[in-house]
Amino acid sequence: MPVYEYHCPTCGNNFERLQPMNSEGSDCPVCEQPARRAISVFASISGGELAGSSDFGPLPPMGGGGCCGGGCGCGP
Repeated sequence: MPVYEYHCPTCGNNFERLQPMNSEGSDCPVCEQPARRAISVFASISGGELAGSSDFGPLPPMGGGGCCGGGCGCGP
């Protein structure tokens, strides 16, 4: 299940909630009013040694997509 970020327009509280993808939304845990889903900022991987460097290296290798794709260790 993904973690969604929310902002309550009533009291200004920001919070996160672990919910199924088909969830309709969430109420604020502080004032119990309907909250709005916020746009999340996510981390990225950089190959550079300096923060903010524009010299990106190759991405690290990714595991397989499931059983016998290398993700579970049973494949080649």
